[in-house]
Amino acid sequence: MKKIFVLMLLVALLLPQAILADAKVKRPLEKITFIHYKKGFIKPESAKPRPPKSDSCYGFISGYARLLTTADIYINPEGSGLDDWQVITGFASSTDAWDIKTTTDVFGVLTATTTASFDDYADGRNEIVFGVYPDSNVIAVTRVWGYFSGRPQSRFISQFDILFNTNYSWGDVAATGDTELMDLENIAVHELGHALGLNDIYTASCQPVTMYGYASEGEVNKRTLEAPDIAGLQTLYGI
Repeated sequence: MKKIFVLMLLVALLLPQAILADAKVKRPLEKITFIHYKKGFIKPESAKPRPPKSDSCYGFISGYARLLTTADIYINPEGSGLDDWQVITGFASSTDAWDIKTTTDVFGVLTATTTASFDDYADGRNEIVFGVYPDSNVIAVTRVWGYFSGRPQSRFISQFDILFNTNYSWGDVAATGDTELMDLENIAVHELGHALGLNDIYTASCQPVTMYGYASEGEVNKRTLEAPDIAGLQTLYGI
């Protein structure tokens, strides 16, 4: 009887701690917003991320926060000015740019749907849309939800949404040679870098990397990952 009483007392003492721990796990998701400005526009210093501690030309959004599961993506092609298949194949190539550099399946199935939306809140889906953004200097915006504070080992990315600004004419510069277009894949590969955990880079000597924070019409170099982009990816997801 005494043993049973002691056991019940231990349970009573430990239960509040377990509830507190569970509450911490289920705390509200945090959100980080990345705004991709056109080259030539000076981004406010307060909005820039902290530079990497070394001259590595890559950085992370919060410690080693990463996607814990393969990310399926819902894409709304409306407003892009392109055929649906052009949009989907463009994003397929963009996700492949990252996936082929790691054995982890970072990105999964891409689904075209008009129900995809760019949200202020986490709705449980990774979504990409085209729409008007009020600042014409902004090419795209990526919102990433997850846990980005507290113990480093508890940080992770839960989901993301990406908006491509329809103030720009989107297309395939590599195929058409039209340098007046904003190249879809060029910007998509960069934005997906945020979705998987990489930060913007603004160091002038790092301009060739995919995660460099500015872009312009006719640019295609971000389609191809540079060594620092790959190093950042593989630090998070393995070789």
